[in-house]
Formats: sequence, structure tokens, C-alpha cells
Amino acid sequence: MFENVLITGDCLKELKRLPDNCIDFAFADPPYNLRKNYTGYSDDRAITEYFAWCDEWITELARILKPGRTLALLNIPLWAIRHFLHLESVLRFQNWIVWDALSFPVRMIMPSHYAVLCFSKGPSRPLPGLTGRSGNALEEDAFAPLKPLAEEYCLRSQCVTRRRYDGIDDRGPLTDLWWDIHRLKHNSRRADHPCQLPSQLMYRLISIFTLPGETVLDCFNGAGTTTLAAHQLGRKYIGIEISKEYSELARERHREITLGMDPFRKQYRELSAKNSPVPRMPKQKYVIAKKELQLEVKRVAAKLGHLPSRKELATHGRYPIEYYDRYFVSWGEVCAAARTTGMSETRTNGATKPAAEQLSIFDEAF
Repeated sequence: MFENVLITGDCLKELKRLPDNCIDFAFADPPYNLRKNYTGYSDDRAITEYFAWCDEWITELARILKPGRTLALLNIPLWAIRHFLHLESVLRFQNWIVWDALSFPVRMIMPSHYAVLCFSKGPSRPLPGLTGRSGNALEEDAFAPLKPLAEEYCLRSQCVTRRRYDGIDDRGPLTDLWWDIHRLKHNSRRADHPCQLPSQLMYRLISIFTLPGETVLDCFNGAGTTTLAAHQLGRKYIGIEISKEYSELARERHREITLGMDPFRKQYRELSAKNSPVPRMPKQKYVIAKKELQLEVKRVAAKLGHLPSRKELATHGRYPIEYYDRYFVSWGEVCAAARTTGMSETRTNGATKPAAEQLSIFDEAF
């Protein structure tokens, strides 16, 4: 009955309907209580009420998880500390994965990562993704779920292709720091939901923790990223979502898979949902590419010895200042590329950094 199904309903009520020890991998990306504009849910609870609610569904997830299997909980680091305390009372700690999700530099020091707390029900089994038993993981041009790019390499697909052509081994070890998966920044990759995870994050988690044919559950399924990734990877899935609108959106995207379509493909559409108070930039044709404009800011910054003001860029830059006003949401985004040295296709002194050891914390002997 509970197999390859999307359930519209309250997560606590629906989790209580599931039997003990029936799920191979549970994933939770709950609302963060940050006043996001969800449909069908108030993201503005008193903090004690919020954590009491979280403790309830965490306990239910622990109950339905099979022995040796994993629950992965995603949240901001501040809340993750509190979740850790309750998780430790019902499950066994496996790992704290740091997802470095920022897709471009904004400031040199800023909150840019999420915590993925991994707990198992009793001792963890040998993890399929680390023992070669997880099956064929979906791979994109620049992304392989179990073979991350080594640090400092450019993520652009054309750069990956060029390195392959040149015979450069650009892959590093799979550790608990995930820097090569970025948040969704382009509307062409979004469904009409305010908070969406990139499919690559779920490809990696599902590939690490499950075997083909096993059951993946997400009790905050939203627009369906988790269940869609599970569907594509040949896993069974259960998605629970309180919003009828989001549930129907997820169902439609699963239908696309059955028709041979990629639900995560680029699509050009009007979106009403918004994750940020920053106004959405209008769709427009760029006379000068944004990358070229940002590199010009970097050149001017090097010349002046500091980040340029708008007036300084208008004076010393080669391009009309109006392009910066039209193409960027803020001056911080204009100057983002000038705050970092950027990626490099070569390493210091031509030597490759020593590979970090595979974390033993993933091993069942932990």
C-alpha cells in the first residue's frame, strides 16, 4: 500500500499510519521557522512550539526506520544543534555533513552552509554508496554523486569537458564537506515552490544510503525533489506533503518521468513563489554578459586597490553603469567576483593536494 505514493496530509498524522521498521532511508528538510511564504503552512511558530513539533516527527521517523538504516535531517546550523540533542536520544549518530551551498561569493564571512545530520537506527549497515552496491547513479556533465570534484576546480560543464580532454583527474574523495552542490539560483530550474533543493543533493544522499529497490521517505516533500530523485534512481518512494498545490505539482513531475522526461530540466515559465524579499530580476537580453561585467569590476578593483563604488566604476569601467543597474539585484552581487581569487584549473606548484582520507565515521564499525 505504501509504495511509490505521494500523500497529501499532515506529516505527523500520516507518519503514525506507517508501520514500525518499514523505511530504508528517511529524509527531512522541514520548514525552518523563518517566516517563509509556504502554501498551507505557517512558518512562524513560537520557538518552543516549533521544536516540540520537530521532536514529534523525528520520533516517528525513528520508529518507522528499519534497523541499520539512516535518517538524514537538513536544517540551518543553529537549529541543527537543537535537533542533534533529540536525535541522539532516539537514534545513533553517524555523521554531520556540511553542505556548502552558496553558488557565488557574497561576503568573505557569511552563513553559507547547511547541516545534514545523519543518524542510524542502531549500528549502521555498510553504506551502499561506499561499498559499490548502490547501482548506477545519475551523472550530469559536471556532477557525479559519488565522485565529487576536488576542491578548486571549476564546476562549469565546459571546464569539466576540457579537463577530461586534457586527461586531468579532477575528482576528489567523498568526505563530509560537500562544496560541489549549489542551491538553485536560476528560475529555469525551479518549480513554483519557494524553497527547493537541488536534485544533485538528493542523488548523492540516496546513492550513499540506499540500494536499488529500497524505500525512501520524505515527510516534507514539497514539489517532490526527494521522491523524484528516488524515482529516477530506481528506488521506491513515499512523499508526504500538507499542501494540495505542492502535492499535485510533485505528481505532475513524476508523470513526466514516466513519459521519459527529466523533471529537473530547464524550463522557461512564470513563477509566483519567492524564497527571498529581494525583487526578482525581469527576464531580459544581456548586451554584455554578467560574467564579463563582474570581471570588469575585478579589474577596476585591482587598479584602485579596493572594491569600487558605483561612481568609481562609472568613471574607471569600460561598460556603461546602466548595465550593472539593470542586470544585478544589488551592488554586493556586482562586486561578488572581485572578493575572491576564483577557481583554478591548476594547483599550487603544479602539485595535486593530498587526498583527504575517507571519513571512518561512515563505516559501520563507528
